[in-house]
Amino acid sequence: MSGVGDDRFLLLNDLPVEDEDSDLLGTSQVATDLADLIHGSRGNTPFVLAVDGRWGAGKSTLMRRLSGLLRDRENVEIVWFNAWTASGVSALTGMLERVLEKLDPSLVRRSFRRLNGGGLLGNALRVGVTMLAGVFRVDRAIDQLWERMSIDAKAREQARQLLQTALTSWVEQSVGSQRRTIVVFVDDLDRCGDTTAIEICEAIKLYLDLPGMVFVLGCDLGILSRIAVPGAQEPTHVRHYLEKIIQVSYRIPIPTAGALQKMIEGYATRSGTGDLLTDAMKALIAQQSAGNPRKIKRLLNSFVAEYQLDAEWREFGADGLMKAVVLQHYYPDFYQGILDSGIDHVGGLLDYQRARDWLLRARPPEEDQGEILDHHGVPIPRDSDADSLDQYRSSLAQLDQRVPPAWRSVVESAEFLALLREFGDRNERERLQQRLRRRPLSTTPTTLAPEGEPSRLDGLRLLWIDDSPAGNESMINRLMARGTQVRTATDGTDAIRLLPYFGANAVLSDVSRGGKEVGFDDLARLREAGYTGPAYFFTSHVTDELRAKAEAVGADGITASVGAAIDWLTAVHGRISPQGAFAGSGARRGSDGESQF
Repeated sequence: MSGVGDDRFLLLNDLPVEDEDSDLLGTSQVATDLADLIHGSRGNTPFVLAVDGRWGAGKSTLMRRLSGLLRDRENVEIVWFNAWTASGVSALTGMLERVLEKLDPSLVRRSFRRLNGGGLLGNALRVGVTMLAGVFRVDRAIDQLWERMSIDAKAREQARQLLQTALTSWVEQSVGSQRRTIVVFVDDLDRCGDTTAIEICEAIKLYLDLPGMVFVLGCDLGILSRIAVPGAQEPTHVRHYLEKIIQVSYRIPIPTAGALQKMIEGYATRSGTGDLLTDAMKALIAQQSAGNPRKIKRLLNSFVAEYQLDAEWREFGADGLMKAVVLQHYYPDFYQGILDSGIDHVGGLLDYQRARDWLLRARPPEEDQGEILDHHGVPIPRDSDADSLDQYRSSLAQLDQRVPPAWRSVVESAEFLALLREFGDRNERERLQQRLRRRPLSTTPTTLAPEGEPSRLDGLRLLWIDDSPAGNESMINRLMARGTQVRTATDGTDAIRLLPYFGANAVLSDVSRGGKEVGFDDLARLREAGYTGPAYFFTSHVTDELRAKAEAVGADGITASVGAAIDWLTAVHGRISPQGAFAGSGARRGSDGESQF
């Protein structure tokens, strides 16, 4: 049977889609609205629109849909230029040539002759106006102009004159009131080198800043803002440089829960894996992918490749393989623990979670829960003890120290626990774990984040105090997808109760509840209870008065910006010891200057 294939499951490609029926990202309406905006604003050209999004967020798909819609509009020409593949050639001259290719060749010849006859072109390009009747020789002369641009400032000015003359003539040949427009799509601008990115920006600003020109740039502006612009000494200088080029940006949002569910199910259907994904798996994939379609496809492709490459899985069962692949991708440390141990690793964590839960609740144990504590050498608390609550806390602390570290880092995740429960009863669990030990998965997921991919935040334990935690779901999911453990508390009393059990190394709190600024009092109480780590306030607005109150209670910052809050927590993660302890004071190291003290 090892040579027999199974064509039920198919690999997914990573190509952007252009038709509405294939668009699982739900970009059709956005593309339509952007197409209407660009076409309606063509009388105000030139301008630049940035499609801003993280790696794999669907920038190329949106741009392909947009270009398809604009291509059907009258008097609109489309130019595609992939910045990433411009390596090894001049991005500047490459883009200029692509624009000229869209113009009428006879118009380019006339523009060239006009400049040559007027003495604007250099002697090296004066090949004789009367001999320039053929397109070939004009092309040769223009090629010489491109070659000289890199070393000759005069040639660069000549190129600008040529483009301006040709483009102005082309735009003026509009039919009726329909103004001609060239829309240039530049994809992957953030993935190319600094030199290429700057060349493209210079081409847009110095050579193609002309009526009739529209640029749509696909990039992650957060990455692009770190390019080494000559003369830019500070990050703000780079941002100012980009602001002079980009007039408007559209940030691709994280999909809604419904859209994300539809995306996961759509990709699963296309790959033939739809029947293998349980509701718990879909919820886990939604959380861990943070709405990134490329991550979802990589997971499903790993399953398909593993199933095809290892015929034994066809006998074992595809559903067991899917559970293993999900575990390997999203919880690699726990997966490795299965391979390294000879015990029921999955069952052990589930037992640990059950025992931990009743210790947190300070309730008498059931018989099997007492056996779990006894197995780990932890004393069983007795309600008859005068200090029974302290006994529960002491037993919990001992239990946490006597299980593998990988267990402690994931035991708070309801989605992870739901996945483990789907491993079945003891016999089913052990059968799958023994299969993995005998022959581990060969399609190991990539562990290095691509350029622009957010870094992992494993080991960061965030206690978030907010009376409306549902309103923070999107940000919580983003943090958890990067490995952060998040526990929520609705008030200060709840937070103090959780503090000794959760071991938080960062606190994020709201300010107002019920019209009262109780968040400041809550932080003061947390400090009195022994919390010494960094603490931040996340609120709807920031004033000098609120900033002063936050500083007075020992907060490390206050902000209304999601990006600033995540930047602060990322910086906190960089100062956490391997044991999970926070190293150093909570110095104000946030990146949002407006919200720092």
